[in-house]
Amino acid sequence: MQLRRWLVVPLALPTALALLCGLPLRAEASVGVGVQAGPVRLGNAAHAGGSYALPPVYVVNTGTEAESVSVRVERLSPGAGRAVPPSWIRATGPAVRLAPHQGARLPLQLVLPGGARPGRYLSDVVVTGSAAISAGRANLGVAAATKLEFRIEPGSTAGLGPATAGPVVPVLAGLVLLVLVIVGVRRSGLRIRVERRAAGPGAVDREGGHHVA
Repeated sequence: MQLRRWLVVPLALPTALALLCGLPLRAEASVGVGVQAGPVRLGNAAHAGGSYALPPVYVVNTGTEAESVSVRVERLSPGAGRAVPPSWIRATGPAVRLAPHQGARLPLQLVLPGGARPGRYLSDVVVTGSAAISAGRANLGVAAATKLEFRIEPGSTAGLGPATAGPVVPVLAGLVLLVLVIVGVRRSGLRIRVERRAAGPGAVDREGGHHVA
């Protein structure tokens, strides 16, 4: 029995020392992400069927480990307004990987279906980091969120894409310019006289009946 006790003590001491030495190493590593305090808000009203560039959301890696940052939409904040379907928000840039304490702006696109209901919409842009720290059986991840707000007004933007608007604008501009020229000529009192002359000799002027040499 005594022999077994003395064998257990030397084996237990290195194990305990290894655990104690491992604690400070784990405490030095940290993971974290931060997001802008102000909401992501569309300045103008949106319409069903339209596509709009949202203000980019600013995120920062606040930890000591590199992070691959992803974005999703989820209703977290209380308040009036319909929840934003996640499929309406798209990240338009590539996946972002941030070094420790590095920040970036993530561009977002709002794509509304033709049947989107008018009204105020409220949800949250949730930024999640990929890094995690194990604590026993649990893996601790990090996330941060900021509000997402916009308003849909009645009406649809169907058929008013860039292909339709492109040819219309130059034609309207040309008509406006022509009207301005006509108005300017009339107000100036100038008279413009147009005469026709035949190409060959001996042609007759229509107005006077004389031969034109």
